[in-house]
Amino acid sequence: MPFFEIDGTQLNYTVEGEGSWLILLHGFGSSLRDWELHRPVFAESHRVLSIDFRGFGESSKDKGPFTVERFTSDVLALMDFLDIRSTDVIGYSLGGAVAFELAATAPDRLGRLILVNTWASFRLETMRRRWEGFMRTMVVRFFSLKRMAHILAKRLFPHPHQAEFRAVFIERYQQNDPKVYLALIKQVTKWSVVDRLDLIHHPTLAIMADNDYTPVEEKMIYVDGLRNCIQSLYPGAGHALPFTELDRFMAESLAFLADEPLPIQL
Repeated sequence: MPFFEIDGTQLNYTVEGEGSWLILLHGFGSSLRDWELHRPVFAESHRVLSIDFRGFGESSKDKGPFTVERFTSDVLALMDFLDIRSTDVIGYSLGGAVAFELAATAPDRLGRLILVNTWASFRLETMRRRWEGFMRTMVVRFFSLKRMAHILAKRLFPHPHQAEFRAVFIERYQQNDPKVYLALIKQVTKWSVVDRLDLIHHPTLAIMADNDYTPVEEKMIYVDGLRNCIQSLYPGAGHALPFTELDRFMAESLAFLADEPLPIQL
């Protein structure tokens, strides 16, 4: 995979396929490997760019800051390097926050947005969020990332038939750098785009699970605040729906990117 250097930091990325540009942005503690099942399918109709945020995957882990804003500026710099003037974006979880930030700060560079189980603010404004941040910090600081990986794997992939997903998740998640992980937890809780939603006019698909970490009602804050947003709810699904609900996720994403009606769910 190629690397792009910015400010002494090497960012790992991959480009696959032909057609209009599509950028895939991964979640917290993950990497571009998240998209290994999705990328070949998207590449049949798009030129697909996926990137490891600084501090994650194969990108450099020794230079921050590890913030939504820094990740966003890295993506924009890579877009300039690859001469990407306009692109569609799919952002999952933390990647959705970066997609939001891209849309708010560089609106002319983006086309369609697909936001998957993400939020318009990571600020610790509810007891549930405060507990989540505290729990992750304490587990990683006083135990290990491996312990954190096991805890999250059971939440993300709770069913017996998802054992392979759990094993892959644990193996990859524990490879994160604890210092980067803790730094991101501290920094990401300062980020919000709620007061800038009126700047985002792009056609947007909000994909959300009703069994996610945070309730659907919190996501409706940005669905209602965006000018041009439709939503798709996945009953019974959890935070990892791009993997556990792969077929539906791909069908809806491809339809939306092609400006076609979403497939009817029976």
